[in-house]
Amino acid sequence: MSSLARCLIRCRIEHGLTQVPLAKRVGTSHSAISRLESGQHTATRTLRKLATAPDMRLVIGFEHGPKKNPERDLDVFG
Repeated sequence: MSSLARCLIRCRIEHGLTQVPLAKRVGTSHSAISRLESGQHTATRTLRKLATAPDMRLVIGFEHGPKKNPERDLDVFG
């Protein structure tokens, strides 16, 4: 499981949400949230492949907390 998936799960739980209400909030399906959290989402795999290109890194993450000094959970590939 990627650190991005762990971050998504942690944030969802901290906000007292299950996958179904989160999916409704973002306008997607429960299964799409499940695939993201399990690392099985095809877009994530494609982006990871792109990170293997020379001189490239893929950085994906979430910020939370105050806007002036947010905490960042990042996942770096490549």
